[in-house]
Amino acid sequence: MTTDSELAGQLQALLERLADPNRVRAEANVQADVRQLLLTGGLGLAEHDLEVELETPAPGRRRIDVEVGFTVIEIKKDLRSATVVKDAIKQLAGYVASRCEQTGQRYVGILTDGADWRAYNLQGSELVEATRYELKPSRQGLVSLLGWLEGVLAIRAGVPPTPREIVNRLGATSSSYAVDRAVLAGLYAEHRDNATVQLKRQLWSRLLTSALGTQFTDTDDLFLEHTLLVNSAEVIAHLILGLDVTALQPASILRGQLFETSQIYGVVEQDFFDWVLEVPGGESFVRTMARRLARFDWSNVEHDVLKVLYESVIGAETRRRLGEYYTPDWLADQIVAKAVTDPLNQRVLDPACGSGTFLFHAVRRYLAAADEDGRPLAQALASLSDRVLGIDLHPVAVALARVTYLLAIGKERLVDSTRGAISVPVYLGDSVQWAQKVDLFSAGKLLIPTGAGGQLFEDELRFPDHLLADAGRFDRLVDDMASLATRSRPIGSVPSLSALFKRLAIAPEDQLWLWRLAVDPPRRPRVAPPESDTSDVGLKWPPSPDEMRAGGLELRLPRLLPDRRRRAAGQGGAPAAKRGRTTLTCGERRPQLGGEEGQVGPIRSAKRSLRWSQTKPPGWYQMEPP
Repeated sequence: MTTDSELAGQLQALLERLADPNRVRAEANVQADVRQLLLTGGLGLAEHDLEVELETPAPGRRRIDVEVGFTVIEIKKDLRSATVVKDAIKQLAGYVASRCEQTGQRYVGILTDGADWRAYNLQGSELVEATRYELKPSRQGLVSLLGWLEGVLAIRAGVPPTPREIVNRLGATSSSYAVDRAVLAGLYAEHRDNATVQLKRQLWSRLLTSALGTQFTDTDDLFLEHTLLVNSAEVIAHLILGLDVTALQPASILRGQLFETSQIYGVVEQDFFDWVLEVPGGESFVRTMARRLARFDWSNVEHDVLKVLYESVIGAETRRRLGEYYTPDWLADQIVAKAVTDPLNQRVLDPACGSGTFLFHAVRRYLAAADEDGRPLAQALASLSDRVLGIDLHPVAVALARVTYLLAIGKERLVDSTRGAISVPVYLGDSVQWAQKVDLFSAGKLLIPTGAGGQLFEDELRFPDHLLADAGRFDRLVDDMASLATRSRPIGSVPSLSALFKRLAIAPEDQLWLWRLAVDPPRRPRVAPPESDTSDVGLKWPPSPDEMRAGGLELRLPRLLPDRRRRAAGQGGAPAAKRGRTTLTCGERRPQLGGEEGQVGPIRSAKRSLRWSQTKPPGWYQMEPP
């Protein structure tokens, strides 16, 4: 058996051979040295990991030198010749393309002569260099090379997610980051004109401009960095639950479908950053990223490690300009310990939570107290979302903080069959709310701007305060309604919410606006006073772009006669039995609703037929689902 000192001596001799700039060696000898480095360099590879793939057949009667996992390695005796490099890149491109086609997975290509190491991604039919390492003849040089190789190969398992490991293996200076960032940049460059990609980038820009003002600089680089960070956080969220992300569909990962099944709400949602699913090659990118993140053991985390990742990826100058300053874990831990003296009865709110450092330590403190008090897990977790909460106006910070919250709860509790439903109370919003107006119509309601307003249309949603009393219930309500709203459905049809309302015990008086939100989430009807004595009401309700292209959407709702007409008909205050119909068209000017079969002149060909009911006070009309 080889001793540690003997192995160290062999690696030192190997290093000297590989790094010698004056070497004159046969290509077969370089191949043997590279193979020995892979096996004895602490990468966790065994003979069978290389033996089968060594000299693997490839198209054109050539043979791949080494294949490890999803990486093809082409070895040459000397890369100091431009002609040799050019021919080798062409050869390697064929190998990588062939493997991608055969497996449906994204492969990385490595070209090396032992001293010069280059990693490439395939874009179209061409290889594009993602990262390079020049081996130095020192022990530190060997250590750095092995770290570079491990990042590209992504073959280690059980790596502890300490701050140091996160920076070294996932941070901006790591080969893992370089490879994934290059792939993402290539996807965006190729598909930036895609309508969905453009829309999501615009929404991202608008939100950050609104939240951060002039400090925000709208650049493609920042959009890509945010995409990589949020997608990484969403993968990590699944890994915390012990899920095999390499076996999951990328769309399921980025849209959090399994979280709803697991009764964990408010963690992974559809957002701007799942644009990668809309372009060819995006799913392969997510799978590759998932493999890299699966190297870590996320079951035991003692720090806000996502803060460390964020600070590594987003440069110091960008963070300074945006006013982003993150509290060290040791300081946050001490502050929480001093401020939260009765965690089972105190409520903790971090109104600018960032990546969730204070939330992490507050959650840990609460759960430790609950364990000491002997509380059942389901009871402790049910109360947790009402005891430790966070808010931030930065969408990336919120995405990271939600996953940090899960990390604080821990895998052991999350996979316990007795835990019950969990809602993660980390919200995207402005905790100061300087712009929140309070008047007769907004008092007792939460107002949410949608950015869809204008002269015609109201640009905010309103939710009664009593719906927000149970944060978990409200999260489930919004999640389910968002899911219904984004499902494809025939023009003219509306989703059924009866089962949802019944399951969550939504009162009848609250169902109107919730139903409208599910039909068309960014917009809702707004009732305005009538413009003349001959019209009953003016109704503001914009058509969506899809409806405009389709020629209009019909929504049919019950029309109840006004009380005075029911009385005239001898019906008193009984529910109306007589029904009529009115046609409404929407457009540049405020449309009006009136007459038994009255019609306002069509504008933009966007016609909606509505049955309507008048309620007191006069001029306000309530709409109900069919």
